Amino acid sequence: MPPDQIHTPRLVLRPFSIRDADALWDYSGDAEWGRFQGLPDPYTREEADRFLAGLLLRDRQMQPTWAMTMGGAVIGIVSLKFEAEHRIAVLGYGVHKQHWGEGLCVEGARAVIGQAFETCSPLQRIRAHTDARNSGSIRVLQKLKFNHEGTLRSNGFFGGEFVDEAVFGLLRTEWQD
Repeated sequence: MPPDQIHTPRLVLRPFSIRDADALWDYSGDAEWGRFQGLPDPYTREEADRFLAGLLLRDRQMQPTWAMTMGGAVIGIVSLKFEAEHRIAVLGYGVHKQHWGEGLCVEGARAVIGQAFETCSPLQRIRAHTDARNSGSIRVLQKLKFNHEGTLRSNGFFGGEFVDEAVFGLLRTEWQD
């Protein structure tokens, strides 16, 4: 079972609670933040509340998700979704746009990845995907030592248009090096 809390130098990662609805909406309701997330446009408070409700119902053993907090305030999200009997996981992350460029996604995701590789012995690979135009997300993955494995052309449909999806992967052996 993943830990409820993970501490880094600047962050505390913890499970989301119903009390986080306003903070989640504060960053996810911003159109610029949602631009590469595949969210409906406009993204409504009701949709954000449904997303939070879904997070609260997730099986933490298969889809652990943490609220990224700094100074007690929720500023983002880091998640894993385990597949193939915990041998593969999919990484997700996002941070409030007022914190873009501060290295907080890298810090939070690095802690989650390290914890996953340390405590989940069958885990061999973590993958991530992003809109190929999202240079900020690509930089996060590069700083985390993920390798660009390819680009799936017109693999997503966001904002009324087909978009390319960049696919990245990180193997346990690469993390340990």
